[in-house]
Amino acid sequence: MDERRAFSVAVYPRYRGQYLLIKHRRLGVWLPPGGECQPGETPLEAAARELVEETGLVGRFPVVSDIEGTPPGLIGYEEHIAGAKGRHLNFVFVADVDGDAVRPNHEFEEWRWVSSTDGLASPPNVGQLGHVALAAAPHSLLLIARRWLDAFAARDLDALVGLYAEDAVHVSPKLREKRPETGGRIVGQAALRAWWADAFARLGSLRYQPLSLTADGERVWMEYLRHLEGEPPLPVAEVLVVRSGRIRESRVFHG
Repeated sequence: MDERRAFSVAVYPRYRGQYLLIKHRRLGVWLPPGGECQPGETPLEAAARELVEETGLVGRFPVVSDIEGTPPGLIGYEEHIAGAKGRHLNFVFVADVDGDAVRPNHEFEEWRWVSSTDGLASPPNVGQLGHVALAAAPHSLLLIARRWLDAFAARDLDALVGLYAEDAVHVSPKLREKRPETGGRIVGQAALRAWWADAFARLGSLRYQPLSLTADGERVWMEYLRHLEGEPPLPVAEVLVVRSGRIRESRVFHG
């Protein structure tokens, strides 16, 4: 076999609904950051290293699959010919980053944050994989949101409060309205338990109708309709901040 083969990675940094592409200086096309795996490196380790080396960005690789053994952030695999470098066996990752400031290296001078490759000279699968990267939600965050909604629907206080860290913060307009002395903010599992126990006791017909769940980085956005007998449905958005598997903060916004 004369063809050179190399394991490589590509990383789609994701920020505020867009992903980063760079214009490769030698190839003259728009590609995600990436490069070859070094000896002894796993694809995930290579993806994290290449992202920092090429862009200065530090990524968080979200769990996007519930299949045991799948590395965090892995969204695809493809093969391509890389000129004299031969065939690249390429593992593709998505990573969430905290900002859009890029520090370019010697391989590129131009870069763009995009939501599609329309108008850009790039291989077709770059745009296809970019779409997958934007659609890939952290599985673990969505699972917590679904558990939250299920526990609320079942009025299971133990399950609901158990999703939160001991020092979690909750902010809500209804809390401010009902208990103005709190300023709409309570802290800790005991306060959360008391608040929801009181709500369940007072509002026998209260229920939430889920509309959408969206996750990015360490945040998950829940959109639902609040239903209560005698009142019109109220659109609600709630943001859960999740770290180390527990909700650290929740903020409620009314439409």
